[in-house]
Amino acid sequence: MPNVNWLSVRSRTIFDYNQAYEKTSTPGSPSIKTSLFRIDGEHDWYLSSRLYTFIGVAFDHNFSQGLSLQQTYGGGVGLVVFKTDIQEFDVKASMDYINQRFQISALNKNLIGSIFSESYSEKFAHGILFNEQAGVAPAWNDNSAYSAFASAALTFPVYHRFGLTLGALDSYLNDPPPAFKKNSFQFTLGATYSFQ
Repeated sequence: MPNVNWLSVRSRTIFDYNQAYEKTSTPGSPSIKTSLFRIDGEHDWYLSSRLYTFIGVAFDHNFSQGLSLQQTYGGGVGLVVFKTDIQEFDVKASMDYINQRFQISALNKNLIGSIFSESYSEKFAHGILFNEQAGVAPAWNDNSAYSAFASAALTFPVYHRFGLTLGALDSYLNDPPPAFKKNSFQFTLGATYSFQ
């Protein structure tokens, strides 16, 4: 708000939803299961054209990391490093409460941490959109409970507000339960709907 380019932005709301599920069974072999989702939202208030404060929430599940549900609530400050009509690069820092629930409940954790991240977006010809994000999340009350993430997506317009998205997401969790993976990489292909 506002959505005209001749007025300064006062606020912005971002919402993301991503889910993947697969189960492969072969006779005589154990089944292989992929189950993950991420839902997150953020609301930004601009203090100037380059500086903003924000609050955010995120919910994560990743079967391969033994993570039943991770809830993250927090807020912080962001800086628009550069912005043009076709690209934007931001950096952010936040303080967060992180509640981790694992498949082995004895390993559940309540953490106070931060998320240091960056995001970049660029609009190409014919409405093609590229989005990239990366960050690290140290926990201040448990030094072994840090995590990191990186994602990139390319969206091709198909019809009106509908698009086709090719994406990749890499998430790292330093302290998963025994026998679960620290790193999880997904490649996704999906449909996208844009509200703008």
